[in-house]
Amino acid sequence: MESKLVQGQTTPPEYLPLPSLECIEVPKIFDWVLKVTQIVDESTVDPMSCLPLPTSFRIEVRVVDVDCEEKVGSTRENVVVTVGGTPVTLQRVVMRKFGTYEVTIIDTSVIPNVVHCKYTKNFVRFEKVLLCAPPGTVIDCHIVPDATRIEFLDIVNNTFVNVDIVICQSIQVKANVKMMVEAELCQPRAEIPIPENPCVVTFPQQCPDVFPGAPYPFPG
Repeated sequence: MESKLVQGQTTPPEYLPLPSLECIEVPKIFDWVLKVTQIVDESTVDPMSCLPLPTSFRIEVRVVDVDCEEKVGSTRENVVVTVGGTPVTLQRVVMRKFGTYEVTIIDTSVIPNVVHCKYTKNFVRFEKVLLCAPPGTVIDCHIVPDATRIEFLDIVNNTFVNVDIVICQSIQVKANVKMMVEAELCQPRAEIPIPENPCVVTFPQQCPDVFPGAPYPFPG
């Protein structure tokens, strides 16, 4: 049997067979989309902590947390679409977006400005997405933080705060599958030692011309 040195192997070398067919189980991605969802949400100013409002104020908002998932208990409906002139059967998947944002009302009638009050608001939205999601697959949805943002729109009658939330979702359809691949066994690499500071003994600078002085060596 032909053999070869495994890359990165340490001395003494071990020789292993060349790549052979192996059966492995791995997650396969059946579909993957990036989907942007825009939500306009309204909250009511907390009357206990915020009212009455100051004579002059501004409002700041931020997303506290946000997540996405396939709606529990929903049914994936088959939908036939045409892609490149070919009919393709996809599944209509119901996705659920949910999260919390924080509203901060800042009193600008005083200098320096101070926080007048804060409160949080939960939100949830549902939408349908066409995916290649046959039976046996699972939906893996993640929020892309850098592309998710919130913006204050306006306040109506000093009571209702409207915000615009843009959510970017990475939606993958996955299932574990068994695959036949050509592979070779791996070997661990050599350990890289942690550098250590050397232990060095030093002595104070001496004055040999003064001490022990001449004559040297001393006379017997």
